[in-house]
This record gives sequence, C-alpha cells and structure tokens, in this order.
Amino acid sequence: MSTLTRTLLVPLIAFCFAGLFTTSAVQAQSVDVGATLASRYVWRGTDFGDAAAIQPTIEFSQGGFTIGAWGSFDMSPVSGDGVNENDLYASYAFDTDFGSFSVFVTDFYFSENDTNDFFDYDNPGEHVIEPGISYSGPVSLHASINAYGRDDANEIWLEASYPFSVEDVDLSLAVGGSPNDDAADNYYGTDADTDAGITKLSLSASKSIEITDEFSLPISASYYLNPYTPRSYFVFGISL
Repeated sequence: MSTLTRTLLVPLIAFCFAGLFTTSAVQAQSVDVGATLASRYVWRGTDFGDAAAIQPTIEFSQGGFTIGAWGSFDMSPVSGDGVNENDLYASYAFDTDFGSFSVFVTDFYFSENDTNDFFDYDNPGEHVIEPGISYSGPVSLHASINAYGRDDANEIWLEASYPFSVEDVDLSLAVGGSPNDDAADNYYGTDADTDAGITKLSLSASKSIEITDEFSLPISASYYLNPYTPRSYFVFGISL
C-alpha cells in the first residue's frame, strides 16, 4: 500500500468510526451491550491465549447500519500469551430476493503490551484493517481480505457454513481457509510448505436455557479442528 493511500485511509477510517459512534449513540434504534465468558478464544482455527477469556461487546444499530466494539481478554494470570484484543467494526446489511448481504470493515487491534500505540497505524500487526462481504441464506458465505496492516501480505479469508436446527438447538457446520496465507509467519496456521489451506472445520451449537419467565441464559459449544496445527478445540461459552 502506498504512502499516499495510507495517509488517506487511516484518517478516513478514524473519522468514519468516530462519526458513526457519535450519531448512532444519539439516534440508534437499538443498542446491545453484553459479554461472553468463553473457555477458550479460538479464531478461524487458531487458539489465542491458551486460556479462558471474557469477551465484551457493545453495538449500535440503525436500519441496516451497525457499528460496534468487541474484545477478548485473557483471564489467566499465568498465560504466556496474554491476549488483549479490542476491535472496532462497521457494517451495512440489506435484504434481497436471494437472501441477506452485508458489507463490513473490521479494525483488529492488539494491545497486549505497552508499546502498542492505538494511533500508530504504521506499525505492522498492531492494527489490521479487514473489509469484506457476507451472505446469509440457505447457506452462509464470508469473504474478507487483510487490506492494511500486514506488510501488504493481503491474506484472504473464505468461509462457508450451513445453519440448521434440531428441536430447540441451533447448529452450524462451517469450513474456512485462505488461498494465499502468508506461511512465513503462520498467520492462519498453514505450514511452511504451502500458502493455502483449510484451517477451520467446526460444528457449533447454541440454545437458551430458560431461568425465569423473563430471563433466559444463552449457552454455546463449538468443536474446532485445524488440519494444519494439527489441533482440535472444544469451546464452551455463556453469554449475558
């Protein structure tokens, strides 16, 4: 990415997020605040932190527009990785006769040490800007690219999932991978001999347990398999 592009892109993204948060906070049709207690943080087939995590979220929606913040914080004081991630995202969703589409952009930010300056977008890896598009219908499809923050590696992530239900349990089978993973630093978990591969095979289940007539507790469980690590994970979560 050229210096001129970076010069234009970074202030534009910052302005959009600031403007969206300001206007949506006042005019939002809906506001959602919550957190998930997860037994592990597994993202696209990769384990982050090797420990339980608390994952808070705040989200504003108006019409088809949504903006929000999401984070994951390692709860183990003895974990060697000390994952401290907090992301900003914005999306616009629209319905068609063929299903629902969404265009989005996510700013992944990792602040696990004191040297990670939030406003420093020139340090590769501190911020990764990922735009993409998703489709939801009989199947769900996702395509995104690391457009900034990865030394122009521009890894693409592709994922497909099939949602279905059995009685009162919502389930989803998913497969995901990258056709151009930067195997030099193992970004998506592929080995050094390839720059493409499927790194996520998963089965997820979720349901709500009725506690009272007015309160239900959402719980989830996901089984992940990464053929390249090779490791599997079984993650349990409780959302509030």
